[in-house]
Amino acid sequence: MASRHRAVLERLEAELAGGRALQGIPTVKEALAEGRVEPLLLAADRGADPVLFASRRDPRALGTDPAALGEDSTAFSASAAPLLLRSAVLGGASFTEILPPTRCTDGVAALPRY
Repeated sequence: MASRHRAVLERLEAELAGGRALQGIPTVKEALAEGRVEPLLLAADRGADPVLFASRRDPRALGTDPAALGEDSTAFSASAAPLLLRSAVLGGASFTEILPPTRCTDGVAALPRY
C-alpha cells in the first residue's frame, strides 16, 4: 500500500509539472461530476474547507451554492471533503492523501481518467 501511495504521489507531481493534473475545488468537483477522476487526492488539513452543496438525487453533482443544483429539493450542504469523497466513490475513483512537500490549490487534486 505504501508503494502504491508513493507511486500516485509521484504521478501527481509529474502531472502537476506537466499541467495535466487537476487541482482546486472548482475544477475537481466538475471532473468528479463527469466521472473523469482516478484518483482523488486530498490534503489532511481540511480545517479551512468551504461548504459545498450536494444532491441526494444526483450524488456526484456538487455546487458552491444551492442554485447550482437547480430546483433540487434534496439539496443539502456539508464541508467540501466528505462531499468530494462521496462523489469520488460514486464515480468509481480511488482516494489518497496529499503529503508534504506536495501542495495543491485548496488541498485538492485529481488525476484524470482520460
